[in-house]
Amino acid sequence: MRLIACRLQNVRRHRDLELCFGRELTLIAGANETGKSTLVEALHKTLFLRATATGRGVDELRSRLHPGLPDVEIRFEANAETWRLRKRFAGASGTCQISNGSGVALSGAQAEELLAQLLGYEAPVEGRRIAQLPERWAHLWVRQGDAGLNPFSGSQERYDHQRLVAQLQQQSSQSPLQSSTDRLVMEQIQQEVNTLYTATGKVKAGSPLAGAQQRSQEAAAALALAEQQVGDLEAAMEQWRSITERLETIEHQQRPALQRELHLQQQTQLLQAQLDPLLQRQNERQQLLMQQRQEQQELLLVQQQLHKALQQQQQDQAQRQQLQEQIKQASAARQELSQRLEQVQRLLDLQQLEDEARQLREHQQQLQQLQEQAEGLKQQLAALPEITAAQVRQLRQAEQVLAQATARCEAMAAGLEVLAADQPIQLNGETLVSGERRRIEAAAELTVGSGVRLQISPGGGQALPQALEQQRQCCQQLEQLQQLLKLSSSDQAETIERQRTELERELNNLRQAAKTIPWSGLQQRLEQLEPRLKLLAAALEGGAIAPVDPVQLRTEQESLRQRSSEVTRSQENSNQQLLELEQNQLIRQTAQEQLRGRCGQLEGSLQVLGERLLHLQSAETVGGELEVQQQELRALRAELEQLQSARHHGGAANTVADAAGQLEALEQEKDRLLSQLGQAQQRTQSLGAANPLAELEQRQVAWEEAEAERAALEQRGMALRLLLERFHRAQSNLANRYSEPLRAAITPYLAELASEPHQPLLAFDPQQGFHDLQLRQGEEAFAFERLSGGMREQLGATVRLAMAEVLKPAYADALPLVFDDAFTNSDRERLLGLRRMLERGIQQGIQIVLLTCHPDDYTALLPDSTWREPEQPRGQKNPPEVIGGKPERLDWSDDRVIVKLD
Repeated sequence: MRLIACRLQNVRRHRDLELCFGRELTLIAGANETGKSTLVEALHKTLFLRATATGRGVDELRSRLHPGLPDVEIRFEANAETWRLRKRFAGASGTCQISNGSGVALSGAQAEELLAQLLGYEAPVEGRRIAQLPERWAHLWVRQGDAGLNPFSGSQERYDHQRLVAQLQQQSSQSPLQSSTDRLVMEQIQQEVNTLYTATGKVKAGSPLAGAQQRSQEAAAALALAEQQVGDLEAAMEQWRSITERLETIEHQQRPALQRELHLQQQTQLLQAQLDPLLQRQNERQQLLMQQRQEQQELLLVQQQLHKALQQQQQDQAQRQQLQEQIKQASAARQELSQRLEQVQRLLDLQQLEDEARQLREHQQQLQQLQEQAEGLKQQLAALPEITAAQVRQLRQAEQVLAQATARCEAMAAGLEVLAADQPIQLNGETLVSGERRRIEAAAELTVGSGVRLQISPGGGQALPQALEQQRQCCQQLEQLQQLLKLSSSDQAETIERQRTELERELNNLRQAAKTIPWSGLQQRLEQLEPRLKLLAAALEGGAIAPVDPVQLRTEQESLRQRSSEVTRSQENSNQQLLELEQNQLIRQTAQEQLRGRCGQLEGSLQVLGERLLHLQSAETVGGELEVQQQELRALRAELEQLQSARHHGGAANTVADAAGQLEALEQEKDRLLSQLGQAQQRTQSLGAANPLAELEQRQVAWEEAEAERAALEQRGMALRLLLERFHRAQSNLANRYSEPLRAAITPYLAELASEPHQPLLAFDPQQGFHDLQLRQGEEAFAFERLSGGMREQLGATVRLAMAEVLKPAYADALPLVFDDAFTNSDRERLLGLRRMLERGIQQGIQIVLLTCHPDDYTALLPDSTWREPEQPRGQKNPPEVIGGKPERLDWSDDRVIVKLD
């Protein structure tokens, strides 16, 4: 298949673009945004996308600049015929037409099917399957940005795997990958495996293995049900036996023991009621004695605390007097330091005011000197003429113009000089003598003697009068300017202008110096300082004040401030201590009052307790009767605890449980067990009527038969899968030798690319296809993904050229290979190798279409006469919104052409 020409109408930026392709090379040049990638995409979609497709794939072709629907026409060679294809992308109403020189003309779906067959596919890409479009001829159509991708990545459809394998097998000198018998056996094994398993390795629904597994599961479920019935029968018989044993235990053991326990509880309660009043009086007397001892100890402690509080009160009073004396002394010292600080501050303020007054007087003197200097400069400026640099330039320009006009007049005027004469000579009636010279600026009559009359005309024609008039005007303008400036020359004007500039600069410097002086309100500030100086002098006993060093005064001031701060902190600490002491005295006084009150309460309470103890001692009962009753009570309780311990099997929980409640619960349990006994008898008779043991044996035999069938089918499936895996492994071993033809096709292109030896490495798998593309450099091999961006582009290009060379016989010995800005990351040093690599592809019969922003890099591939800028008719330009291109020679006989998109 070979591209001949194409025409794009209303495709994105292209309104109407027509170009022809060279048989060997087509170099399409253009800057960014000139529509190169649009051309590549439009050609690809026209070849592989159905014309009636809708959605994103078609919307991307529509133009936003030109009205109308995308319309693409392509002429190409295929199967030794020249075909014309035209597609109009209009959604569901899109059209497709294809025809050749032999009279074949189809449209619609038939045209789409024929086009797909010519390109090696079953059908075109539908709009809803637009994701499949980039996989069509991805090894031949290198879009912008895809040159660095691995040509063997993705699915096998991306690089025409089936045809590539077939061509390599035909070109290989070794044995084929597999014979027809091998293929038939492997297909039968694969069919058997597919009958039993899905593509993901799971058991296939409806297969014999799935049926066997289902029957095995059903037999296992029936076996589990039979085992459950036998278990239920055994459980029912066990329940019958346990209920009978429990009823015997209740009737002969637990019930008599509970009745005896209930009788002992009643006797114990009666005896306890007789002992409670005696025990209560004895406990009351012991509690009163304990309370009496506690209150006596508390009274002694309160009296000791009260004594300590009185001693602390005396100490606080002495400390209070001491703190008051310290506060009084600190206040006097602070007042003295404050007076001294005030005196030192007055001295410092006086010195500061005097310094400020002295500085103001110095500023007055400096300002007066600057004003006097400025007045002198202003007088010098007033004495000079007012002239600017622009006026000087204007005067010098006028002199130069006059000089140029004069020189022009002298150049065009004629000169006349009388060297010697033996006859009288007259010029316009004026006699000329020997040695006299004249300049003739207009036509003049020259008379020699009485018989010779000559007319002399200067050169220049009408230009001389014009030059004379211009000279006169320039002279007049110069005189007017000199009169205006009252100067005779530009040199004098320049000298005066320089003097004025220097004087103005000095005057400006004086102004800047005056700005640094705070001259505003100097006298007023001086007058304001005088009263303050007098007040400070009066405060310092206004006589002669001895000069004092300011540094010494500030040192003394800082020292006084520190001492004042220390005295103030000491006074504040004393005040704080005095305040805390007074608060503590108030707290202690309150505590003393509370202690005195508590002491009175304890004395009254002890008197009442003594009276109650005397009353209880007078009414004490006989101790012997109490001891006898307590012994009898202990004996009853010991027997009761033995019964309760036996009832609960020695456990500690519920040892004092109510015997009556337990006896009632035992009667209820007996009734419930009698009811359960009847149910267990009925359930045992019901389950034993059908002979569940015989049923269990039958279900066991059925499950073993189903399990054997399942295991046999699974073993057969595993054997088939193992056999298929070994077939694939054997194919893989052969594939390592089989991929040699493709590596051999890549190696010459790599040799053209670089001088150093590079070897491609490639693996082949019958399932995965070609993979693991590597490049060996020296002793180390690098995976495709680890190479640099430029090297990935170059290696990918060599692989694509090699695949195109191998696939070419399957497409009538011609294939196009499109590179859209495919070498953007390659360095300049590799350009020569790239051109040699592309030249080899051209020599092998591959049609290369190269789109680039830098055509100069590849013009060496073209004949010397091919490349020149297309000429346009004068006054005719493409409108800005139109992007068009035209090859320099459109004849199909051209093998290599260049197209420039503008």
